[in-house]
Amino acid sequence: MYETVTVVGERGQITIPKIIREKQGLGKKDKAIVKIENGKIVVEKALSQKEKEKLMKEFYIKYSKLNEKVAEEWKYSSKEADEMLDEY
Repeated sequence: MYETVTVVGERGQITIPKIIREKQGLGKKDKAIVKIENGKIVVEKALSQKEKEKLMKEFYIKYSKLNEKVAEEWKYSSKEADEMLDEY
């Protein structure tokens, strides 16, 4: 963990120290998320459009494969259930 002190300016602005910006890869024009978490002010780098798209793609790939597996298993379960119901 790295910690430093900064001053809140007249308009409520703070400057994120250079070493912290560098460690977090926060550059000019990057967007930051500011939130309150457990009574603390937290600033974190927002994801870029490219990073969001990558995460979405990974999500869809992962869950489309899962859906395929469930659909395949459901075929057998459904068939077994039909056979059991036919017995009664």
